[in-house]
Amino acid sequence: MKRSLIKSVTVILTACILTGCSAVTTPTTGSSETETSIETSESTEATTTTEARGHYEYKPVVMSSIFLDIMGEDMFDAYKNYIKAVQNGEEEFAVKSENDYDWMLGQFPNKFQPVYEVYTESNYAGAFKDGKATFQYKIPKEELAQKQAEFEEMVTGILNEVLRDDYSDVEKILALYIYFSNNYTYDYDTYYKMNDEPVQGICAYRFFTTKHGICAECSVAFSFLLLQAGVDATVCGGNRESDGEGHAWTYVTINGKNYHVDPTFVMESGNCLSYFMMTDSQRYKEGSFKKEMNTVGCHYKSDRNGSEYNADDDFFAPLWGKYLTSFDHEKKIIYYTDIDGNKGEFDYSAFG
Repeated sequence: MKRSLIKSVTVILTACILTGCSAVTTPTTGSSETETSIETSESTEATTTTEARGHYEYKPVVMSSIFLDIMGEDMFDAYKNYIKAVQNGEEEFAVKSENDYDWMLGQFPNKFQPVYEVYTESNYAGAFKDGKATFQYKIPKEELAQKQAEFEEMVTGILNEVLRDDYSDVEKILALYIYFSNNYTYDYDTYYKMNDEPVQGICAYRFFTTKHGICAECSVAFSFLLLQAGVDATVCGGNRESDGEGHAWTYVTINGKNYHVDPTFVMESGNCLSYFMMTDSQRYKEGSFKKEMNTVGCHYKSDRNGSEYNADDDFFAPLWGKYLTSFDHEKKIIYYTDIDGNKGEFDYSAFG
């Protein structure tokens, strides 16, 4: 991570094609081209000092409340059994039904186990029998264990560099949002290639290890880091109303309220806050993604879409269209500039 948020950026405010998902869009407020200077003083808590770094440990099992609500306890139990089996180098795990097996292995690793998603797979037909199901390894078990250990070290390294132990959920989301803006880039090569042919290997693990990717990877990676940090988060997806192009982002739940956060749009955007803690209406404004057409969590049930969940708290609306310069953990203040370079402050103490 960059040791401070001192950064000069030229923000080219152009219309943007989003996902399959093209990355950098622009807040709907603004002129055609603006140079914005992002500065912070050393006294503010925009980034983490060595003394204040976190002490986060890797959690083998993480789960969003919405995803669990949709998928159910039986699949969650099967998922936990699967993780334990991989950790022990086994090739079968307990699961109640073939349907649970099919959906569990198709959905859970993709959202919550980046390494296992890549290096294990279903045995498909005949894999389930008498309450047990088998799966297979794509690489030697010892090699998988080593890759998992390296991945866990990477994840905890990010969390302990970027976050403090006493950060609130909002501060964790904001700090990782800044981290994604400053440390990852959008993979335009893959995006354009997908227009012409199927592309294999699209996954959060690729995003983490290469530091670039498309929305389907970025949204899972961001949600996964939040879950590891103890924030309730899942992936949300939808199709742009204007042309039907798909996109994916993160959906967080804090104090019983839901918000959209788009880590793909913020990449290379100069820490633009238009995509931070959005309502359904702001999500529509920034990308033309209609609430009732969005899918929250997963596609397990066709009747469980965005209409069932509401993101209507506009507490963070004053930040939209602004650019973050820093935030102060002690004072609970976000410092920002607007499109014209005017400075402002936002008090988020209501969220801890």
